[in-house]
Amino acid sequence: MFRAGVLAIALIAGAPIAFHARAGGLTNVIGMWDTDHDGTLDLNENNKAAEAEFDKLDSDHGTLDMKELDHRVTRAEFVAADKDDDGTLDKAEYLSIVAARFHAANRDNDATIETKELHTAAGRRLETPLR
Repeated sequence: MFRAGVLAIALIAGAPIAFHARAGGLTNVIGMWDTDHDGTLDLNENNKAAEAEFDKLDSDHGTLDMKELDHRVTRAEFVAADKDDDGTLDKAEYLSIVAARFHAANRDNDATIETKELHTAAGRRLETPLR
């Protein structure tokens, strides 16, 4: 029952990237966030997706702790990004992790992510903090 409710909310609220990746293929990930319709995701588009996910997860105070992140980032990434050592990530700290994953997935260094790059291990890791 809980799963059906989550699915219904995802469909109504604009389904997160991970749902689209599983349901309709990785091309839909790009289609959902590709605001300039060039068939790729640039860092700006990727950050908008990450900001939306951060806002969805953050229901209380402008930061996320490891529990709220629910395995979207590794402990090492969390510690490295937590520049103020307060045990939480603010939006800028969270986006720094997403940016690092974006650059790791961008194998051809063209400042965009294509579908083929999402099919790599780094591409799948990029999708994780956006689900």
